[in-house]
Amino acid sequence: MNRYRALVDQGLKELDWSTAQPAGLYAPMDYFMGLGGKRLRPALCLMACEMAGGEAESALPQALALEVFHNFTLLHDDVMDESPLRRGQPTVHLRYGLNAAILSGDALLIEAYRLMVQAKPELMPDLVKEFNRVALQVCQGQQMDMDFQNREEVSLSEYREMIGLKTAVLLGSSLKIGAMMGGASATDAQAMFRVGYLTGLAFQVQDDWLDVYGDPKRFGKQIAGDIKACKHNFLRVTAMQEATHEQMKHLISTFARLRTYLDQEKDEGDVQALEAQRQEWVDDTTGCYNEIGLKQKVQQYKAGLIQDARYALSRTGLNDAPLASDLMDYAEYLANRLE
Repeated sequence: MNRYRALVDQGLKELDWSTAQPAGLYAPMDYFMGLGGKRLRPALCLMACEMAGGEAESALPQALALEVFHNFTLLHDDVMDESPLRRGQPTVHLRYGLNAAILSGDALLIEAYRLMVQAKPELMPDLVKEFNRVALQVCQGQQMDMDFQNREEVSLSEYREMIGLKTAVLLGSSLKIGAMMGGASATDAQAMFRVGYLTGLAFQVQDDWLDVYGDPKRFGKQIAGDIKACKHNFLRVTAMQEATHEQMKHLISTFARLRTYLDQEKDEGDVQALEAQRQEWVDDTTGCYNEIGLKQKVQQYKAGLIQDARYALSRTGLNDAPLASDLMDYAEYLANRLE
């Protein structure tokens, strides 16, 4: 994976946005891409290309496209969520302003398409079709996530559909596009999508876990951000499903108070007291999660997803590739990472 990340980082460096003009457009793009990240989507793309018999470098433009597109979604997510931190650093809208964040995000999307179409002419129709499908589905998932914030309850099946669109399809497409670039059959490429999709679900469930229980120095985002934003993540949805009647009443009441906090106007003199009250509600919610025993339920759910991913890979013609075991080792890592 380090070899793939090195290729991606060098490719991103060669985009040379640090000196591009106008600086008001490109400086935020360069800053955001320079914050780092796991580079897991482009790495998966390059790995899948090699698994299918191609050379990793041949799929580098597509791998870069996936990373740039992913960062476009993160940049705009931060705007919509009013997030203060991304990977431990100020978000673009706080550092450069809201207008710059929106416009630079748009430019990242355009750059992603410019990179994606750098392929052999015979591959272009299928590549563009796949990228268009996934790009729209990610937007659908983001809208579902925002819609859920206005609801008192969300079912586990609804949550899974939402994260499937918002997060998992892009991981799935990373493997599929890499396999396509490596010469895999349409059947095997689609099966690789399934492997990545299931891994993506497990990745997001772990992300939801880290939002509450992660080390802020490693996680790079504010802890309990989803609770503060009243988001229906895996922990909240599962807690409502597993809670006793009294625990459910308590959670509903606490999230109602948190929602009121988000909606009310705050006088400058009251902010400190109100924030202390909000933190108390967050701590109450976390305590309730602990009582319900969510850690074991999270582990069981992720293990089932990775097992299904292993089975999906076993049904492909790529299962005997030398990198197949490495792929599943990485899937396990993503489902259990601590950052």
